[in-house]
Amino acid sequence: MKKTTYTVLRVVLYLRLSKEDLDKLSPEEQSESIKNQEVMLRTYAEEQGWQIVGVYDDEDYSGSDRDRPNFNEMIKECEMGNVDIVLVKTQARFARDIELVDKYVHNKFIEWGVRFVTYIERIDNTNYATKKTSQITAMKDEWMLEDTSINIRETLHSKRANGEFTGSFAVYGYEKDPENKNHLLIDPIVSDNIVRIYEEYERGYGMDRIANGLTKDKILSPLEYKLLNGSHLKLPILKEYVDYASIKKAGTYVIRVKYQNTEKQILKNLTTIEILTNHVLFNNKLDISLNKTKNDKIKLFYSTHSLEDLKIKVQNNKLVFENNFDFTDNSTWIPILNDDILPKNVTCIATNIKELDRTHEIFYEYVVFLKENRQHIDYKYKVYPISNNENVKLEYDIQIRNRFGWNASTIRKILKDETYIGNLIQFKTTTVSYKNHTMIYNDPDTQIKVLNTHEPIIDLNLWYSVQKKLKSRKKCCKDGKTHLLVNKVYCENCHRVFYKCGKKDDNGLAYLCCKDKTTKWSNCDNKKYIREKYLQDFVIDKMNHLLKKFYNPKQQIEIHNNRIENNLFKHQIKNLEKEKEKMDKDLKSKNSYFQSLYEDLKKGILDEEEYITLKRKYKEDYDQLEERIKTIDKNLLNIHTKQKELKKENTFFNKYKQIQELRPEIINDFIDKIMIGKYDEEKQERKIHIIWNLID
Repeated sequence: MKKTTYTVLRVVLYLRLSKEDLDKLSPEEQSESIKNQEVMLRTYAEEQGWQIVGVYDDEDYSGSDRDRPNFNEMIKECEMGNVDIVLVKTQARFARDIELVDKYVHNKFIEWGVRFVTYIERIDNTNYATKKTSQITAMKDEWMLEDTSINIRETLHSKRANGEFTGSFAVYGYEKDPENKNHLLIDPIVSDNIVRIYEEYERGYGMDRIANGLTKDKILSPLEYKLLNGSHLKLPILKEYVDYASIKKAGTYVIRVKYQNTEKQILKNLTTIEILTNHVLFNNKLDISLNKTKNDKIKLFYSTHSLEDLKIKVQNNKLVFENNFDFTDNSTWIPILNDDILPKNVTCIATNIKELDRTHEIFYEYVVFLKENRQHIDYKYKVYPISNNENVKLEYDIQIRNRFGWNASTIRKILKDETYIGNLIQFKTTTVSYKNHTMIYNDPDTQIKVLNTHEPIIDLNLWYSVQKKLKSRKKCCKDGKTHLLVNKVYCENCHRVFYKCGKKDDNGLAYLCCKDKTTKWSNCDNKKYIREKYLQDFVIDKMNHLLKKFYNPKQQIEIHNNRIENNLFKHQIKNLEKEKEKMDKDLKSKNSYFQSLYEDLKKGILDEEEYITLKRKYKEDYDQLEERIKTIDKNLLNIHTKQKELKKENTFFNKYKQIQELRPEIINDFIDKIMIGKYDEEKQERKIHIIWNLID
């Protein structure tokens, strides 16, 4: 009798859920999630006797998006002949695009021998009777998507017109209100950086100098700050990574350790070890930034024990581990949380993954300071898997990128953003359609602007002063400072600007002449140069003459003290007090938590070992909070002390009682324009007319 053989069919599950799907669902159905889809499809596949060889999900991607990363990975596997069946809950999960459905479901999949099955509609591309159902469903899905797109656009337009914030994430310096995602609150952690940028630019610092100062003070750039706080922003600039051999200079870099399951099975209880003692080329202070995957599949731990104590050896490029891993032993393996900073004596990082589907990848990141690699050494980072199955192989990819820093363009964008004075300007860009995501920049008249929608960070006086300086488009010297009189000095004949020219003296001062020189004096005959030093001395003399005539010391002292009390340090004090209030609440919460731990110990809910472990973690958190409160109190004391000192010194009074030298803030306060007349050869003099600003 002939023996019958059966072939187990290989199936992949495709899962997707986006905002457009949630809008379609009823309130009862909105509890559906990616996980619900997976459980449903797993159960069905097992009932059919199919072998699940991969699970692909694209959460928060539209069904019309052809650039879905996991969708395209699944298509590649199908084309390579590694898949027999693609199983989805509904055809809409696969695509809401008629062309895409027709291309793959009814053409390419047939060509590749791949069966397409939907759980709900029972569409099966090997069954001709369901082809019409598939085509009609695809048409309805695309119509629905188009209607949804129109409704969403109208809803967003209405919200923007009402002054509601509709962005995916708040602008740097703000955070979304937890109780109302359409309202912005000041972010107390970074808002002082915004004030610093405006004040430094007002004092005459160039944008490059401001950016370099922020970098030097180790302040995270807006982009890194977003990434650190879990932003899912798609960043094209992240597409290119480098290896250690290409590092040419010392600097701060982000290292990503990524690995993918390329096996024909789902891996369970997978452990990996990265030995950090091998990283001799950078200092061992590691700032861990953990990117958590869905369902918390990955757990990270670190150890400060020696490899010898941990019974770890590397032999023939393989890891030999004599003991079993016990991640519940917090004396040996300490859990890593987001934003944790590893101690300097850390020896290795371990990961524990409960389950890793085929083709799925998991990664974590940490920040290091890499030394200069003059010899271009191709240093290899090693990650070792621990598995009972020696045949299991994982693809590891170690990626290094520059940490995103501050630059002049970022500073300029912040200086021009009206969000910081409490206004919202939205609908700056749009897309062609729900299928064509090409970006279109809207005209200012089309953009939606609403005033006073949230609390401002920047005072209006400071804002208008900065905007005036930005419009003058002052160039910066090599030291990062803007030239004192550039774009303040004009020709009285042709009204063109006087610009810096000629050889500089030892103090960096040269000459100024009419810009018509660049056209070989075709429009103006005011050809005589004027010494920059002479003009500065002239301006100082005229300012002091003006002060003697109109200056009122008593009034200026009053203005000065009010400015210190109400404006200077105002945001710093408010933000520090707000943060302290939050810290105090957290301390009270920690005390309650500790009390409940003690009660659980007495009741026998916790054993002594569990209690000690939790108590230690509680103590660390509590100490950190107390330390931060002490720092806040110290900062507040310093600010109040500084306010008192400034009042006593009467710096405003001294500043304008008599002017000894010019500074950018003095010029901006006093001068609108300086008009330079034509030089009179007979009298050997020229007319210089200063147009003054109004003086407080």
